[in-house]
Amino acid sequence: MKKTIIITMLVLNCVTILAQKSFFYNLTATLPTNTEVTKLYIAYEIAGVKYKDSLDFTKKQLQLNKILAQPVAASIATNKKTITPLSVMLANNTVSVMIASDTIFINKSTLQDDFSYLTKNDRIRPTYFPLYGELTAKNDTVGLNKLGVIFEDLKKDDIKTSFDYFKANKTSILSLFSFNRFTTFFADYSKVANDFALLPSWAKNSPDGKNIAAKIEGAKSAQVNTPAKKFTQQSSTGQKISSDTFEGKYILLDFWASWCAPCRKEHPNLIKIYEAFKDKNFEIISVSVDSENDNWLTAIAKDKLTWTQLSDLKGQQNDIAVKYGVQSIPTNFLIDQKGIIIDKNLTGEALIDRLIELLGN
Repeated sequence: MKKTIIITMLVLNCVTILAQKSFFYNLTATLPTNTEVTKLYIAYEIAGVKYKDSLDFTKKQLQLNKILAQPVAASIATNKKTITPLSVMLANNTVSVMIASDTIFINKSTLQDDFSYLTKNDRIRPTYFPLYGELTAKNDTVGLNKLGVIFEDLKKDDIKTSFDYFKANKTSILSLFSFNRFTTFFADYSKVANDFALLPSWAKNSPDGKNIAAKIEGAKSAQVNTPAKKFTQQSSTGQKISSDTFEGKYILLDFWASWCAPCRKEHPNLIKIYEAFKDKNFEIISVSVDSENDNWLTAIAKDKLTWTQLSDLKGQQNDIAVKYGVQSIPTNFLIDQKGIIIDKNLTGEALIDRLIELLGN
């Protein structure tokens, strides 16, 4: 009997080890001929936690060997800002880095080729950013609308490319990454549950996988006609704000980020709504999924937002966003005075009409 118990425990331990599979990356660099390049940085994020590994060329450091909790996309950069950073995938691989005067090169591999294929639009979007700034400055709505069509087409292509890759490579080392690429646009994250179930066990048990599972459950329990979940988080003014503070009011719980153009495009409308209804038992609570404090505060000031602003600076893993299953932004929930979610994702005139219906002109 004792022998049977020991064997059973060994089997269970093996299963646990397999479920909690660890990953690694090795990096080797060639010493740059450009003496201005003294540092190499490898930055990545896992489950809302940022990591930054580095090599110091002045100390002849040319190798890194790191354990990872999961495969992860990373950015390789140097201390010289004129050299464009390079996006890579870190997942049980060796990355060989060479640095030219203005470019970073790495060794070719099937993994990096597939990663480059999945992220091709990430290199196209930034080419339109200067034009977006010019059109915004001129308030050229026709040009902005045309640019919006281009961005929408890029988004649709992202979804199709990553979805098709995921379906064909469910057990690959890029399965979790491709899953995240196409599901990031889902307004109702509960809809990704069936695809999540197809992921390999290491992906489900990874830090990002556990957060995805939590978001799916959050989305399932944050549907219309369900009780809104309570929360506490730090505000832009440094105070801890609880949702209980606004008990008995109609609340628009709004999720956004400084880098989200559609979110910020909606801000003038939200300002108008807040001014019209703030004295009628109505409040807006905005939750940012930013990860950089300065970017968040600058956007609040620039857009002249005067209502409650919250963030824990965990990016997409913001605790409130996880509770409500929010992956795609902008997203909002309209909560009545009894704390029940009564509508979702209302914007523009539709939101104004709903508030007039509830609160009067």
